[in-house]
Amino acid sequence: MGMPVALALAPLTLAAVLVLSGVAKLGDPGSTASMIRLLRLPSFLAGAVVPRLLPVVELVAAVLLLTPWIWTYAVGAALALGLFTAFLLVVARAMTFDPRPTCGCFGRVGNHQITARTVWRNVLLLALALVASWIALGGSAAGALVARFSAGDWLWLVLAVGQATVAVLVLGGAGSESRTPAARRRDRGAAESTRAPDELDYVRRPFPRGSLLSQDLEPRTLHALTRHRAQLLVLANCWCGSTMDTIARLEGWRERLPQLDVQLVHTHRPWDAPELSAVQGVWWDPGSTLYDALGAGVSPAAVLLGMDGLLAGGPVNGVNAIEEFVEDIAAELAQAEVPADQA
Repeated sequence: MGMPVALALAPLTLAAVLVLSGVAKLGDPGSTASMIRLLRLPSFLAGAVVPRLLPVVELVAAVLLLTPWIWTYAVGAALALGLFTAFLLVVARAMTFDPRPTCGCFGRVGNHQITARTVWRNVLLLALALVASWIALGGSAAGALVARFSAGDWLWLVLAVGQATVAVLVLGGAGSESRTPAARRRDRGAAESTRAPDELDYVRRPFPRGSLLSQDLEPRTLHALTRHRAQLLVLANCWCGSTMDTIARLEGWRERLPQLDVQLVHTHRPWDAPELSAVQGVWWDPGSTLYDALGAGVSPAAVLLGMDGLLAGGPVNGVNAIEEFVEDIAAELAQAEVPADQA
């Protein structure tokens, strides 16, 4: 009896994942270089070679996994096994970091916060890579198994793809992060009502002295920025999907907070990204000096700087947390506004 054709789902799934990952990274080597630095891998890996080579290897592995010839398929299975083993080890190691970095496994696509879910995802991918390798050791290939598909097998494959798509659409955004900022504020307010008043006070502290660089490389200190208006600094240290989501929401946050300035601060030269070439209120923090001094933590983050030289809020981390932070600030400012007839 030959090898069950259903096993072809393992290499087919791996090929789809590798294509998604490879295409996402291919035109964006900067995101991969950022990922390497954030995951604290050897610095030489963040050079020009690895960020450009990794997506090519992923795409080559995906193509080889789909071939009907045993030797080409075996090479693809070996590449996939090596890649997913390395990915799992790197992610498991990153789970020990505090704060945990973003992984950027799929370039700028998706949310890259490293959690136990990230580890389990990589465990499952490695398990599929082991199945794909077993197929090669058994003297078969994904293409050869697919060639043996009957009409019923093709129906099972289509239904499996449909089921996976439904699972992603239904479960992909589940959890507390999908709730509205207003709902989360109500829940937080209810929880805080049970705490002692002294536990609720936000301890304001002086924000650090230091300079940011404008696009023309003119330095500007944080104290100079806050001389006339409070400043909401949105900070990023990578080019992952969360950063791009942050950039897309920047103008909306500025519209919600007309009473203060919303500035984007990136630790990498921001104007190298086409999305930021014409955006105003963008600053460069070379060497992450102010990012680290502000205790920003996981990217993206946000802090509110008062005109009195003190932090007025934050840091908060993650796109949804920043969205909630903006809503909270807007609500506070609305409550503080003096009616026109009392001005």
